[in-house]
Amino acid sequence: MVDFNDYGATDSVRWSMATLAVIGAPSILFLFILDVPSFLVETGTSLVPKSSIVLFVFWRLSCFGVGIAAMVYMLRMKTGHMIVRSHETKEDVLIHPLGIKKFVTFSSWTLILNVLYFSCVTLASLFVLTDSDLPSGLAQLTGGIFVTALGASFLTSTVVRFVILPGNFSDEEHHKRQFWFHNQIMHNFCTIFLVVEIIITTPQLEFSYMLFGILIGLAYALFAFPFAFYGGGYYCYSFIDPRLQNAPLFIAMLAFAISFSYVGVWLVSELISFHYILGALLLIVWASTIVQLKPLKNI
Repeated sequence: MVDFNDYGATDSVRWSMATLAVIGAPSILFLFILDVPSFLVETGTSLVPKSSIVLFVFWRLSCFGVGIAAMVYMLRMKTGHMIVRSHETKEDVLIHPLGIKKFVTFSSWTLILNVLYFSCVTLASLFVLTDSDLPSGLAQLTGGIFVTALGASFLTSTVVRFVILPGNFSDEEHHKRQFWFHNQIMHNFCTIFLVVEIIITTPQLEFSYMLFGILIGLAYALFAFPFAFYGGGYYCYSFIDPRLQNAPLFIAMLAFAISFSYVGVWLVSELISFHYILGALLLIVWASTIVQLKPLKNI
């Protein structure tokens, strides 16, 4: 069994950095070999259909507003509660992050991606609403953020539902915190909003977009290392510590888990293209199994 806390006789920082390079460099290279940027223009364009555009603008402004409200709520909170891995002691400790430090978790990155997507797609929708030509750069950006957010959101909801919530079930207060407003948006509604987007737009997705899942996972690992070394002094997740003996494996697992989450969504989108009702129902059922809107039981 893999030990998530084994540091070994020597740390694995160099191997962890090598893992980032070995996985990241080919992923970036394949983005251009497979001409992914050009596909993103088509994906971004497919996200802004001309029919019912007024309703699309209203819906997307609402989603954007909810995301911004969650971010403001996080920044203004006067309390924080997070169990992290201390860089200095290599032990799990309880901290109380406030302000911008609340945005160092991967869940918060999921929220940020969601807000960025709805800001871009709202702007793109306004171009369509005013009968203006949609800039290819905006279409490309919208598509890229959308497919990245898909993998991140589905993985976040899955991990929270099946790992974090059962894991903190015995801690009543900590368990209840998972259902505060900002956590509900990060863990549940980011996924729900994107599911609705797929159902109402049936966007053009490509298998090659799984590369974005790999890259966002590696980007988070790359962010976590210097943050712990030079900034916050801790890792939000113990397994992301590059000194762990199995850290290279954990980094690869994170990257590919996000990527596989996207691949699952892509497969369902293919089914939607073949049989809309069946595909949409499957997507709704999948989402309903990974979102948890209330505590596991009355505690």
